[in-house]
Amino acid sequence: DTALAELTRIQELAPFRGIEDVVRRARIGRRDAIALARANAFAVWEPDRRKAAWEALRHAGDHLPLAPAQATEHTPRRLTRTEGIFLDYFATGSSLAGHPMEHIRGRLEKIGAIDSRSLATVSHGTEIVVGGLVVTRQRPESANGVMFVLLEDEFGFLNAIVRREVEILYREVARRAPFMLILGRIQRDGPVVQIVAEKLKPIRPRAALAFRSRDFR
Repeated sequence: DTALAELTRIQELAPFRGIEDVVRRARIGRRDAIALARANAFAVWEPDRRKAAWEALRHAGDHLPLAPAQATEHTPRRLTRTEGIFLDYFATGSSLAGHPMEHIRGRLEKIGAIDSRSLATVSHGTEIVVGGLVVTRQRPESANGVMFVLLEDEFGFLNAIVRREVEILYREVARRAPFMLILGRIQRDGPVVQIVAEKLKPIRPRAALAFRSRDFR
């Protein structure tokens, strides 16, 4: 956010003419260069995010002492549409091109997982498996240690209740996994539908590897 605010301020003085101009005038470092490329901020000059990242890093390298960047021929592998969607979510939390769960749905269907649309037809107490992108984790003081997890899939949202003993048993997944698979039971309270989690498991989308900066090669 700080980098984007600074770019906006500098651009008001004179429009940017290209990636090199952005990097040099805003004196962007390598970390911000990668973040901006991930978010597709350089698309007006280079629509391919890997090439944009390479170009930005090359010019950002000129700011490092005793390590001037060298202009070299390099053609990084093009990002797939799926990788682009995952990068959009990683960088900005949303994407105009689709939802990450679309590309995981086939794997989840094979293990019997249902999507958010199907919750309305599932009876109270039924054991189910669901999966989604973790949107929020909350532990209100009044909830006696219970964690509430909001998942998002390509059709809507799923609310899960993770009791303290389940969170302790699956600590890393409960607290850190960006994508989560939950085995639990449906709990209905009028129009409110929640999943009481019994087991948690991380989902590791192959396309999510594009999150790593080293993959901008």
